[in-house]
Amino acid sequence: EEWLLNAEKYSSLAWLGGLPYPGSQLTEAWKKEAFNEFHDVAAGTAIAAAYIDAQKDFDAIHWTANEATGNALKELNSHVNTAAHPGVPIIVWNTLSWNRTGVVSATVQMPHAEPNGITVLDANNQPVLMQVLSEDKATNTYHLLLKPKSVPSVGYTVFHVVPGQQKVASDLSLHGFVMENSLLRVTLDPKTGCITSLYQKAARFESIVPGECGNMLQAFVDNARSMTQAAIDNVRVEDAWNIDKDYEKQGTNLTMIDSIQTIEHGPLREIIRVTRSWSKSKFVQDITLYAETPRVDVANDVDWHETHVLLKASFPLTATSPVATYEMPYGTIERPTTRNNSVESARFEVPALRWADMGDNEHGFSLINDSKYGYDAKGNVLRLSLLRAPLYPDPTSDRGRQQFSYSLYPHAGNWKQTDTVLQAYEFNYKLQASQVESHQGNLPATHSLVQLSPNNLVLTAMKKSEDGNSLILRFYEWAGTKTNAQITVPAGASEVVETDLMEHDLKNPVAKVAIHGNQFSLTVDPFSINTVRVSYPGQGDSFWQAQK
Repeated sequence: EEWLLNAEKYSSLAWLGGLPYPGSQLTEAWKKEAFNEFHDVAAGTAIAAAYIDAQKDFDAIHWTANEATGNALKELNSHVNTAAHPGVPIIVWNTLSWNRTGVVSATVQMPHAEPNGITVLDANNQPVLMQVLSEDKATNTYHLLLKPKSVPSVGYTVFHVVPGQQKVASDLSLHGFVMENSLLRVTLDPKTGCITSLYQKAARFESIVPGECGNMLQAFVDNARSMTQAAIDNVRVEDAWNIDKDYEKQGTNLTMIDSIQTIEHGPLREIIRVTRSWSKSKFVQDITLYAETPRVDVANDVDWHETHVLLKASFPLTATSPVATYEMPYGTIERPTTRNNSVESARFEVPALRWADMGDNEHGFSLINDSKYGYDAKGNVLRLSLLRAPLYPDPTSDRGRQQFSYSLYPHAGNWKQTDTVLQAYEFNYKLQASQVESHQGNLPATHSLVQLSPNNLVLTAMKKSEDGNSLILRFYEWAGTKTNAQITVPAGASEVVETDLMEHDLKNPVAKVAIHGNQFSLTVDPFSINTVRVSYPGQGDSFWQAQK
């Protein structure tokens, strides 16, 4: 979904500039993607052959998205003035609808060997916090991380890599197994690998219950026998479909470790790696803290060879409430953390999209994920389901190497006040960097093409209209507040019309929206999904001239 949504955004902007829009290719890719969201395939309850076919489809989707993105960025980047400063240019793009910071990886090849290292300068010719991950001296190539202070909404900024090292102050420090920046202090137990402290400095608040183990991996016996009581009736147990409500009765806390060591300590990030072995499986977790970042990321690399085991990551929290909040499509839902009756007891495992949050109105903790959709919250413990190991209908399900990440976001206030929604989008939608040639262009070194405000609005899709020469924008309101949406689009628009999800004009007198220059506004309802069609009478050179 992210590959295709990003590809549509880039391709629609490039189409305005005259590049043909790859509509048929993207449509075919979306059909493959939607076909593989059939519930058994998406839920992990299909036969092995279904996943072989699905993987072929996803490979084709990835190829289509990468080709569309690559072609579009080549066109877009060619119109950017990258010659304002000396050095090797890098353009960093942001597909989200707000100005953001974040860490981005980049590969740059310098024209000559640089014995004194390199520095990355921003569009204002100021050095940027960065960290060299590797260097190939034979080709003068560097693989590096950099942290832009701000990348414009649905836009880009240009950096230049120059010879010589210029130091940039970093707020990271490391003392034994304690990592900290100006916002957080993270403490790991060297004997168990547990996160024993996750301390917010500004709020002076400890998120993990003292003496408890945060980020604890837990392995539970997962026989899933309650679906039909198949053992009694001598019927095959369809165990991939079900988790028993009493699974917690037989479990193991994975607090044993093979090793714990610092594998990176640089100005931009610190990583402590925890390695465990249990039963037939091996677990490697990289606990990562970035400079000037309010989250802790956990990258998992698991070699999984279990049978009838459910693996979870557990977080005992100091801030709790009778309900936890979970992201669902275009909104949120609250579910109980209590088990006071049969209905609550039946909700022991619940679905969510990018995040779940537990806390009160003063403090909270969001558990953000990139690919896992099962959570449970009970009392003061929030957990994320990571892996299972059923035998039916696929006896190889989940086995082998698994790589996934999640992020820990402790915060003051509630999830709305501290923008958990935006943090989760940023964790999933990465900044994109690429080296380009130095050249003149119509577009400035830093530029936003589309922007939405206020920040309780998220642009979820931008594409060429199915009919006609228009740009489709779809966005939603996530905070439950009636909002006056302020929207900026690329210059040259002639008309804005509200539409339904099928891109048909709304049949009411106010479907047409007044546009002033490249800006317009409309009032949107709480939790509403909104679509507008923005008409552009001219593409190609006239479009680029209008962006000056």
